[in-house]
Amino acid sequence: MERHKIPPQIYLDLTDMVGHAVWCPTGAGLTRVQFEVASALVRSDPNVVPFSLYNDIWRDLRQLIATADGDIDAFLMRLKEFHPYPGVSPSVKYPIRTAKLMRARLIALRDKFVSRKPCLNAADTLFVGGAFWMSRAIVEFCREASDKGVNLVILYHDLIPITHPEFTGHDFAREYRDVLRLRAHCIVTTSFNRRELETVRKKMGVPGETRVSVVPLAHEFPGARRNESTPLRPSQFENLAKPFVLSVGTIEVRKNHLALLSVWGELYAELGESLPVLVVAGRPGWKADETLRKLAAPTSAPIFFARAPSEQALRWLYSNCLFTIFPSFFEGWGLPVGESLWFGKACAASNTSSIPAVGGELCEYFSPTDPAQMKAAVRRLLDSGPRDAFERRIRTAHLRTWSEVARDIEDLIAGRSGTGPDVEPAN
Repeated sequence: MERHKIPPQIYLDLTDMVGHAVWCPTGAGLTRVQFEVASALVRSDPNVVPFSLYNDIWRDLRQLIATADGDIDAFLMRLKEFHPYPGVSPSVKYPIRTAKLMRARLIALRDKFVSRKPCLNAADTLFVGGAFWMSRAIVEFCREASDKGVNLVILYHDLIPITHPEFTGHDFAREYRDVLRLRAHCIVTTSFNRRELETVRKKMGVPGETRVSVVPLAHEFPGARRNESTPLRPSQFENLAKPFVLSVGTIEVRKNHLALLSVWGELYAELGESLPVLVVAGRPGWKADETLRKLAAPTSAPIFFARAPSEQALRWLYSNCLFTIFPSFFEGWGLPVGESLWFGKACAASNTSSIPAVGGELCEYFSPTDPAQMKAAVRRLLDSGPRDAFERRIRTAHLRTWSEVARDIEDLIAGRSGTGPDVEPAN
């Protein structure tokens, strides 16, 4: 009798999402990208196997993806159940918590004993679209896949650990270089990132041509309609009475919050009580101590810190803000810029790296190193005339969805060839 032939599998690495879920209950830029791509691929292809290899335990996450039904916060909550007590040690002072901790550790030990990585073959695909540099196990898994001739596809969101290590909290250059040397199909999100990738590989002396495809990410905010109005105010914003301007992004040195806070203080000195509230929304990240101290300190300028907001809270903030501001020094994409456009809101954005590829002609740009330019951009959008003009253009612009992103990635995986189109900016 002929044995049943297993069709080629597409293995989708989500390992770093487990690490994120252990310490943070809400999504951030990179995890949101991974979740949306994974959800779309799982819906479209039964041979997609999303997995994690966190702490050397192999887990098939397909069922968790399916039951989350597009809700990243619910997915992260389920992932955390695998590691429910980070940073907690057994203590006789807390017998119930200690008992639960020991039970969780026994389950993890059992899972580690019985889990087995699949044996990939040359017909399979391994797609790595997250923070591979955070896991040595994933770096080695990529190497094994490449050695076996597996179709290794890696999405490089940026080259920051090599090109701008001052923006990272740890030295990940070795992990990046180890993966960059592998025979793989590289996906980047903008033509700027393509140039960065090709330059780095050339400097490293990697032989052969760099096989690169450009797949722009989405402007879509998951679960929200374009230009959505969300009138129901979450309880955490009950005291947010004045009109507000929104800045979304992880609180870290690269996002340039210190300059933004300084500019807002200057604007308050000039405009007084007519200045809207600045809402800074994000979770703490690398090298954020000084920014967090300033956000916590009393100030006369109207500033509100929304720490680690949920997806529902972000929807309300985007929907109800006057406009958004994104002052980052450097980005591989810039999700908050696209999401602002999805809600029909104008955005004052940095003019560096990949950010203009996201916003095209739909943003008011400034140099992130020039506070005077940043202030001028904010003043321009505080004027309803220019702001309304941007909003009219945004309403008729083509904006990308996550299903389009997943389809493009799936097409590249299926074709195992091609260089992909350069990014077409929104306009």
